[in-house]
Order: sequence, then structure tokens, then C-alpha cells
Amino acid sequence: AYSSGKPAFGVGPGNVPVLIERTADVPKAVQDILTGKCFDNGTICASEQAIVVDAPIEMAVREQFKLQGGHFLSASEADQLAKIVVTSQRTLNPMIVGKSVEAITKMAGISAPTGTRCLIAEVGGVGRDFPLSMEKLSPILAFYVEDGIERGAARCNEVLHYGGMGHTAGVHTRSREAAIRYGGEMPASRVTVNTPTTHGAIGFSTALPPSMTLGCGSWGGNVTSDNVSPLHLMDIKRVAFETRAVASKRPAIAAQTAALPSQPIAVSRPATTSARSGETPKVSREEIAAIVDRFLANRQPEPAPPLSAPPSSAQPASGAGGNGVSTQPGSSRPPSSDGHKAADFVSEDDVRRAIQKGEKIYVGAKTIITPSARDIGEPAEVFAKI
Repeated sequence: AYSSGKPAFGVGPGNVPVLIERTADVPKAVQDILTGKCFDNGTICASEQAIVVDAPIEMAVREQFKLQGGHFLSASEADQLAKIVVTSQRTLNPMIVGKSVEAITKMAGISAPTGTRCLIAEVGGVGRDFPLSMEKLSPILAFYVEDGIERGAARCNEVLHYGGMGHTAGVHTRSREAAIRYGGEMPASRVTVNTPTTHGAIGFSTALPPSMTLGCGSWGGNVTSDNVSPLHLMDIKRVAFETRAVASKRPAIAAQTAALPSQPIAVSRPATTSARSGETPKVSREEIAAIVDRFLANRQPEPAPPLSAPPSSAQPASGAGGNGVSTQPGSSRPPSSDGHKAADFVSEDDVRRAIQKGEKIYVGAKTIITPSARDIGEPAEVFAKI
């Protein structure tokens, strides 16, 4: 979206970790996780991708997953599954996205009990060497066990850093303090508590704005961390009245005037009777204006440096009937084979002078031309490329 050249709201991927903390309602936590993960076969970007279980409740969590339709894979089965989850470039295999458990097990050459809702694999780490730790967008969950909320939050942080920065994280706990602590440590724009992350992040089971476009903020390189809604597409005009007077510390003009010398301006001119008598001559406005006009009329621009001598078959000068050739404005470049130098910089004034004199301005690939100079010069065909 951002590369389109148009104003855009772009969002990012979600590799969503969920912590089941030791005070959680385990049956409900497992039910919520499977509800979120299995909805639409896990294609929602906010769906659960990795489960991190607090060590004291590990066995209770495993038992509930088995009772509610989760199937734990053996180490060899997990390895076979990992081979079809990623491509040879270690990216997500699009062939598994949104597929059912039956289709995925068939592709991997493994089996699962009838009625299995989700495949669960114990994973030894996070990153490229652990394919099942990535966002899978299918009914597959990575499973970790950590002792305590500090270590559990650290593992969830790892998962977010592997392709889910700024998106969503979840926690199941009966402790408000634990939920707040966990939420504060997650680099995620949405942290759901005791609800499926799929439904919580999009605002179905929480008070978040309903949206399927979930911003990841600066963590994910997005312009917003909001749930993007129609309100983001509205232009808001604000008429602002002054609420605090702005005091100027600039001294009054009268005070500045009082500080100026009171003597009239004297100019050099033929001595008059009053001057000879010692009086200071006075100058009228008309005389001052005439002096300024004469000064400006006599002021001439500095002549440009002459071009290098042309070859023996040189064209006649512009005053002798030839095509006027401009001496280039500010050129330090070596001359081309025909003796012309490309200007380093061309301003609007350079172009106007060239048009007035009927001359050309020679430019090269490195010549800097101001926008106003280009706007005037191109229609008048002033520029000659060398």
C-alpha cells in the first residue's frame, strides 16, 4: 500500500503468542484458543499461533487440549509437518493456508484421530531453524512451556519478534496485575485478555473498534497502531479560536524611531550658498529617488567568463547575424568537443536573460536546473543538451 504513491493505511503480519498464566481458568482458556485458532481454519491474521503455558499448569492444559479436539504430534510427526509448512526459501507454504486438519495431515504424510480440530507441536525455540514458530495461517499451534510470567512473557516477546511485531498478543489469567504486566511488556498494539485473539483483536468479543485491518504501529513499520475503520478515511476540518493570547516581546515602533539620528541625510553635490555658510544641505524625496534611479541604471551585472576559443570554422557572433550562443551561467565543467560548457546551475534569471538575448543555455546530466527555470526554459527551447 505504501509503495503505491497514494495516501495509504498499511498493516502487517501477525505471529500471535498467547500466554496461559497459572491462575487462568484452564478449560475456558483452551476453549477460547481453539475457537480462535480453528475459525476459518486459522486464516485470520490475529489468530493464535503459539501457546506458552505456565509450568505449574502444563498437564492440566495438555489434558484440556486433548479433551477439546487438539492433537499433540510426536517429534518425528512435527518434523514431517514442518517440511510442508515452509518452502525451500523458508517462507510460509501457501498450499497449507486455510486448509483443514485432514488436508494438512495428508500432505505431511501423518495421521490424526477423527474429529481433530487442531494440530499441536512442541517446539524447541523461535526463529528460522524452527519452522513451526512462524505465522502458519492454518489449524497448527506451536506449544511452549515456561516457568513464571517473566519467562513466559519473554518467550511471547520472541514469537512477536519473529514476524508479528506490533500486531496482537493474548493472555489468559485471573490476575489483573498479571494481565497488566504482560500487556506492558508486549510489543503489540492489541493485547487481548481471557478471549480468543481472533475475535478479540477484530472487536467482536472486546470493545475494540470492529475491523479486519489491524495496524501494527511503528513496531511493524505502519502509519497507525489502530484498528483501521471508516473513521480513518474521513477528513476532519477544525476551526480553532484563540484560547491563549500571544504577547509580542518586540519593542514598539515609536521607540525604535526615537533612537534613530535626527540629522537629515547629506549628499555630495555642488556647493550652494547655504553649504558655504556652514548650513547642512537638505535633500528632498524627489532628489533621493533620482539618486537611487541613477545608481540602479548605471549598475551592470558582472560579465560572464568568455567561452574557450572556437575552432577555425567558428560561427559569427550573435551581433553579426549568427545564432546567439550563451556564455554559460556558473560553469566549472570542461568544454565538450564543440567547445561548449555545460552549466553547473541554472536559475530562473539565467533563463530569462537567455530568452531576452536569443541565446541557448547548455546543460548536461549533472546540471542543476531550478523548477521555475525548467518551467520557463523548456517551452521556450532554451536548453541545449551536451
